[in-house]
Amino acid sequence: MRPRGRTRFTALSTTVLAAGLLSATPADALSGGTTVPVGTHPFLARITTPTKACSGALIDPSWLLTSATCLTPTASGAASEAATITVGDVDLGTGAGHTTKVAKVVRRTDRDVVLAKLETAATGVTLATVGTTAPRAGETLQVAGFGRTATDWVPARPRVAPFTVSSVDGATVSVSSADGVDTCKGDAGGPAFRVSGGTAEVVALSSASWQHGCLDVTETRQGGTETRVDDLGAWIGKQIVPTPVSCPAGAAIWNARADGSLWRYVHLDPAGGAVSWSQPSSPIGSGWDGRTLAGRGGVIWDVHRNHGAGDPYASGSLKRWVYSTTSGWSGGNQVGSGWDRYLTAEYKNRITVDERNRIFMVDDQGRLKVYLWDDATGQWVNGVGDVLDTGWGRFDSVTAAGDGVLYARKPTGELFRFKYDFATSSWTQKDKPVGVGWQMFSEIFSPGADILYGRGSTGTSPWDGQPGPVLRWYRHSDNTDTWAPSGPDHMGVTIGSGWNTEIHVTSAPDSCALAG
Repeated sequence: MRPRGRTRFTALSTTVLAAGLLSATPADALSGGTTVPVGTHPFLARITTPTKACSGALIDPSWLLTSATCLTPTASGAASEAATITVGDVDLGTGAGHTTKVAKVVRRTDRDVVLAKLETAATGVTLATVGTTAPRAGETLQVAGFGRTATDWVPARPRVAPFTVSSVDGATVSVSSADGVDTCKGDAGGPAFRVSGGTAEVVALSSASWQHGCLDVTETRQGGTETRVDDLGAWIGKQIVPTPVSCPAGAAIWNARADGSLWRYVHLDPAGGAVSWSQPSSPIGSGWDGRTLAGRGGVIWDVHRNHGAGDPYASGSLKRWVYSTTSGWSGGNQVGSGWDRYLTAEYKNRITVDERNRIFMVDDQGRLKVYLWDDATGQWVNGVGDVLDTGWGRFDSVTAAGDGVLYARKPTGELFRFKYDFATSSWTQKDKPVGVGWQMFSEIFSPGADILYGRGSTGTSPWDGQPGPVLRWYRHSDNTDTWAPSGPDHMGVTIGSGWNTEIHVTSAPDSCALAG
């Protein structure tokens, strides 16, 4: 049985360590060293794709570090190949270990490093940490992996050996072993770590090696190159921990009631979902029986509904108001016409406003269009709107929840996240499934920062414990693909009751922002 052809780094003339998959009896790994005792380093992970195998280190129940060479991503997102991870005292001979798929990868663009997210978290597995002190020349590090050995192709258990740091140069570390041991194919992404207080601190990942002593290698030169990760702690944290949210003044929530009165509430903890409110004692407007949409900086858009004789504005006129908590209302001029579609039951939830005051709408041809008002000139940037996409007739609700961030719901309740980058005029995320069961809400609105409010479902009032219509709170983290913990009924956090008789409820979309 022969290995696949080798790929070489031109500058280093050393062999990349990602290995071709071969069928053979499992054995130990590295060209020397010792087998890792069961229970010693369960964070060591074996990664396989249809064309290769490599290694990694679990640093969070849902995340591991490995080399970009291992998963060959061209960018963050899906791995280039379907990949399987086994971690937690892996033994190929007995089948021991937690096995799952790679859900996504986050690529570090300046070095041979990726974060890989596990489709199913490896709970209960002892984790490695990411070291914060740089390797230094002369330091001894433990290097481990699932690569081939001097005599066998495929490891049953990982192997570990001490390596001495020869030099540290920017993003890389040169290492060598006094025993003539080298990393082999299959060790790519395996950790180089020190043990401190009983915890493994990963400071680098195996990247390239002369493979001295490895099976079917005749090279006499020795040593390898590791990619540093000790200086990536802040970057790693931003990827695997939900991004912090800032809502300095709470979330302004506008409530247009059935009698046309407009009320302004403030949810005092939109970031955490606590039942904490500033409640008004009286309305601040009347005649708001059209389609009300809160915008940035106190702007309130009114898709006007004509009130009969004496009302100069036709149904479907778009009016732009500005509200100040200190000086009250200003504006109220008509800035558009022909928007009456959004007064109908079919289209009322197919219009939304993001934190930059862009109005997104789904038109009668299923196109997603965006309009932007220029405050400086007092007119639309493009009066006919810009078409961003087609095929949006499949959604019955769209909700802006950040800068170009949209949550779109199908009538059957599936919820999807989108992100449009206006700087590059391109989608950075499309049709990402993020939930089901959202058909229970008559309306979904947002104060920004991936926070969603849903009204129209039933539940238990947080005030008196009685059943009835409630307002529910959710916060999604896109970088970790998680939702904030739900309440007792596992259907979001109930933060209010009685929100079922309003015409529309809307939140100022610039109330909250991602702080990371």
